[in-house]
Amino acid sequence: MATIQGRIESIDAMRVLAMVAVIGLHTASYTGPNAIGRHLGGADFLNQAERFAVPFFFIISGYLWANKCTAPQDYWKRAVKLGKRALVIFLFWSIVYSIGPAISAINAYGPMGPLKMLYWAFRPLNILEIASTVSEGSRVHLWFLPALACAAVISGALLARGRELLLFALAVALFFIGLAGGAYIDSPIGFNPHFNFRNGPFFSLIMFATGYAIQRYGNILRKVSAGAGVSIAGAGFLLQLVEVTWINEKWGTSLSHDYVIGTYFFGLGMALLALSNAPLLRITALATIGPLILGVYASHCLFVDILRPVDYALHGVFAWDFAYIAVVFALSWATTLLLSSFPSTKRFVT
Repeated sequence: MATIQGRIESIDAMRVLAMVAVIGLHTASYTGPNAIGRHLGGADFLNQAERFAVPFFFIISGYLWANKCTAPQDYWKRAVKLGKRALVIFLFWSIVYSIGPAISAINAYGPMGPLKMLYWAFRPLNILEIASTVSEGSRVHLWFLPALACAAVISGALLARGRELLLFALAVALFFIGLAGGAYIDSPIGFNPHFNFRNGPFFSLIMFATGYAIQRYGNILRKVSAGAGVSIAGAGFLLQLVEVTWINEKWGTSLSHDYVIGTYFFGLGMALLALSNAPLLRITALATIGPLILGVYASHCLFVDILRPVDYALHGVFAWDFAYIAVVFALSWATTLLLSSFPSTKRFVT
């Protein structure tokens, strides 16, 4: 495969495209729990099309993690290393995103304002709601980092003990529990414990374990053509659309979900496409940005928020929808590039 300083060029290029999709989700005018219509429309279609990004990130993380493990004991050591790295980044950016609210709380309620705000926020919640909120940090998109740490630690602990089948069984079980408490909550199999099952290992573990399986057993899968990856992704996307439409029509559930069954195959196909080393994805200009995508992911909501007043002013201007994504990406990339140039802050963005 083509590489840049030992990295897989096609994966790094796909990382950039996936990051654009994530920013698209967070800058779109249809963002929010009540912003999606009751019937599938153009906004819903775009919302669903961008859902490949996070599963792709998890699968590729699992693949690259497994690629570094050459002996059983490596699984636990490298899982702990990855988990610590993810949590350090999570804590750093949680502090960054809490600065603005903390200053506002101090201005409004005095020096004890931040503690008062925390007390008021958590007081009405039960233990599961608190756990779900804590796992998101001070900005909701940061949920990805603790979820990645959970997936890595669980995978490492089980694989180090030779419990591979248990890992796959647990991953599938957690995934379907997450479906029952998430997208299928209004169905006969659904339940509502007041926990966001996108958080923790419910969504991340099956994706991460799939990345491990591709690396461990997927000689054929890794060499599939780009067309095969596109076909799997396309089938997954179609299944995703069918699922969300069916759930909506059958039980009146929102069309907007973090994941359904089809999302798994959507993300898998896109990961296989990246691993196919397709010439279309060997784009050096994009791939050079790939190593900084974690920092772009962590920081991008700063600029989503900063530019939100501009977004309100230009609401309905078609060109702005694309410019918003481009400007957020550019500012996040520049911030990450700056932080990565200092040894003391590099570990928070790479």
